[in-house]
Amino acid sequence: MTPRARKFLSLVALGCAGVGVGAALAAQGALPRVPRYGVFEQTFRFSSHATDPWEQVRLTATLRAPDGRRVAIGGFYAGGTTWKLRFAPSQLGRWSWTARIADRAHGVTQRGSFQVVRGPSSGFVERSPFDRFRWTFSNGRPYDPIGLQDCTVTVYTDNPLTGLGFDGGPGTPPRWTSLEPYLATFAAAGFDLFRWGPDNCSFGLFDRIDPSGNVYSLQGGTYADQLATALRRHGFRIEFVLFGSRVPFASGFQDAAQLAAVERYVRYVVDRFGAYVDFWELTNEVREPTAWITSVARYLRSVDPYHHPIGTSWSRPDLPAVDFGSDHWYQTEPDLDADAIAWQRLRNEPARRYGKPTLVDEQGNAGHNWDPTSGVRMRLRTWTAFFAEATIVFWNTSATKDYLAEAANIYLGPEERGYIRVLSRYTSGFDPKARVVTASVSGATGLRAYALRGPAAYGLYVVDGASHSAQVSGARVVVDPAHSGRATWTDPATGRALFSVRVPAGRQTLRVPRFTTDVALKIVGG
Repeated sequence: MTPRARKFLSLVALGCAGVGVGAALAAQGALPRVPRYGVFEQTFRFSSHATDPWEQVRLTATLRAPDGRRVAIGGFYAGGTTWKLRFAPSQLGRWSWTARIADRAHGVTQRGSFQVVRGPSSGFVERSPFDRFRWTFSNGRPYDPIGLQDCTVTVYTDNPLTGLGFDGGPGTPPRWTSLEPYLATFAAAGFDLFRWGPDNCSFGLFDRIDPSGNVYSLQGGTYADQLATALRRHGFRIEFVLFGSRVPFASGFQDAAQLAAVERYVRYVVDRFGAYVDFWELTNEVREPTAWITSVARYLRSVDPYHHPIGTSWSRPDLPAVDFGSDHWYQTEPDLDADAIAWQRLRNEPARRYGKPTLVDEQGNAGHNWDPTSGVRMRLRTWTAFFAEATIVFWNTSATKDYLAEAANIYLGPEERGYIRVLSRYTSGFDPKARVVTASVSGATGLRAYALRGPAAYGLYVVDGASHSAQVSGARVVVDPAHSGRATWTDPATGRALFSVRVPAGRQTLRVPRFTTDVALKIVGG
């Protein structure tokens, strides 16, 4: 995020149990119950005369899984005399834990157990075993994210989680809303990934990172806790950027003490937020030396019990320590060319050369965040991204339609959310083994087609590159589904089913129903 965005801009004593889930059952003598991949949270009270409770008091724990595997985690200071542990368990059954909290003068050990039960979560995001450019969840369910990011600052209100831009208009004062209605609205539209990091049009998490001792922000940590829990409650996955514009020792570590200070912050972030996160991103729009990226990424991976994928911006997919590319893309192209430009850009992302997925984790317009065709451009970009095996995260600026900047973000209002809702329904559960194939379309000039073929589904997206106002009729397309099934044509603008027919397996020519701008086909068995 460039500088223009910033313009827009428990318990009584140690030994008493406190858990994020199931505390009522614990009070009745039963084991606390935690949903699988939910967050187990244990609260500790500890009195200490340490001048720096962040670093002079240490809380560590070892958890024992039902299969006997042991996991070591750390805790974090939460203010006053409160410290906490957090963990997201992956195995069903009874877990036990042993924790020790200590300063230089004294320490206390505590033990406990909790029961992990089935829950609604599909697990964390992982690289797909079927397509190296896509994602899946721990349980194998495919994940094709549609993301957004927004400013979380106190410029607009006195609380950064109540000043989120929402459905403003042209020529009117900016319009704001708070976190809950904002997330509920965008989740209902199909957005399911949120990118956030400190000091990137956002509040910070640390006051100082220094060999003499790190100092973290109590208020920033509290805000980030509230944001992370709200995002997960509304079904969002989180891409967490550890450093925004304030990257310590970005020119390179001069000594081991500087590296150790950065590592202590990284460990703090993992301990506090790792149970909520699905993607790590080291920095935002900083050109760190290779040694800096590699060292920090390796340390992050060594202390992260969940092994979340790691990226950085500016993107460095050439490095073995980096798991995905994270590009930023701001452009206002003619809407007639939007799909073609998106396809060329996304299929030529540097990460693809290294066999890694791409998150375009900042995308928007150049010059102006909204114009009469920006919604259509966004629709064409997102549909093309799905067929190109890439993910787009839009930087939302929807408090107003009058935001002007070199990189102007994008207005995501009712029109745009309606388009995303249609796409998310189309992609939901789409065959994870589907791969990009060519498709031949004829019968009208300027037509472009993009296709995916898998053993369980065939998808096709057709765009009229000649006109977005004239209706296309008489077009035909050659498809090659692996199985017979029902072929349904959908209007991406409205979600309306245009035509449906059963088709056999194999290469064949289908008539394309009349459409304007774009049309989508899905062939599935049944």
